[in-house]
Amino acid sequence: MSSSRLRLGIIACSGVARRRFLPALKTSKAACLQHLGSRDRVKAEKFAHDQNCPRFGAYEDVLNDPEVDAVYISTPVALHEEWVRQAALHGKHILCEKPVCTSHAAALALAKLCRAKGVRLMEGYAFRFHPQHALARQIIAQNQIGRPGFFSGEFTYPQPPAGDFRLNPELGGGVFHDALGYPVAAAMMMIASAPVAASCEWVMDPQIRVDRCAALRLSFAGGEIAHCLAGFGLHYRSRYAVLGTTGRLELERAYAVSPDKATGLLVERETGGERVEVPAADQFRLMIDEFAGQITGSRPPTDWEGELLQQHLVMDCALQSARESRTVRVPPVNTASQIGPWPPPSFERK
Repeated sequence: MSSSRLRLGIIACSGVARRRFLPALKTSKAACLQHLGSRDRVKAEKFAHDQNCPRFGAYEDVLNDPEVDAVYISTPVALHEEWVRQAALHGKHILCEKPVCTSHAAALALAKLCRAKGVRLMEGYAFRFHPQHALARQIIAQNQIGRPGFFSGEFTYPQPPAGDFRLNPELGGGVFHDALGYPVAAAMMMIASAPVAASCEWVMDPQIRVDRCAALRLSFAGGEIAHCLAGFGLHYRSRYAVLGTTGRLELERAYAVSPDKATGLLVERETGGERVEVPAADQFRLMIDEFAGQITGSRPPTDWEGELLQQHLVMDCALQSARESRTVRVPPVNTASQIGPWPPPSFERK
């Protein structure tokens, strides 16, 4: 394995790891697979064989491996917080599937710990790295749709199968933690001002005791409004749109894009509409490359931890709103004062 590439350990042999992360990792020139970990040794061995990885074992084996620089965590949501903590304590940089945890207080504690241990923490919203979103931001920055005033986003999908962790309240199930964060993250990518208020409603399933639908209204400091919807047991929708003073843009497939599929933006203006095609791209590989590049120093650092705290603060306020049936104010985020000085320490190979 090339010494210039980030050496990754895998915590949990999940479906998303098998379908998207590990195939993307194989094509990366910035990172490589070093060690596979699972609670089930038979499963770990099968994954290792399929991925041609000589090292496999329990989660602890991955964390104790001195030749693992960083870990990718894709356990069920309820277990993220503990394994992020353990990885930080072992000095491993961390790329964790979304959401990293289920409260802002936990996110803040983890970010502080990571900063104290000199490791980076990225929340794995892979969709952010697809080039269609940079193109959407460019269209907005070039004033092609005027001043943005309204964002609408939907992420809905059919009923998960029986036994799926999303149907298990003990594993952090429900659509709020599984899917609502996508349109929320997209809204904050597209709207420049900070969110200031959240009003959320949800529909609980009384039999399985998880939320199956959540609708969130976010107000922003510049007067913009975002409507975000997530749900399961519904027709599949993965989209968002931004309405401006002189036009509108919409993404055809916003959050889960296959690496071999081109996508496109629909741009409407007073003079007419057009479709702008975006070539196929592997958003997971782009995320891996950015993660590895920032840690090894080949790419300039961005404030992942600040993004994490802003995301979880908004989600905390939305959760409080849904539980208490009222609008909740979103306070400002100051990453530097909350978790310590920037920039993070430079990468050193152990």
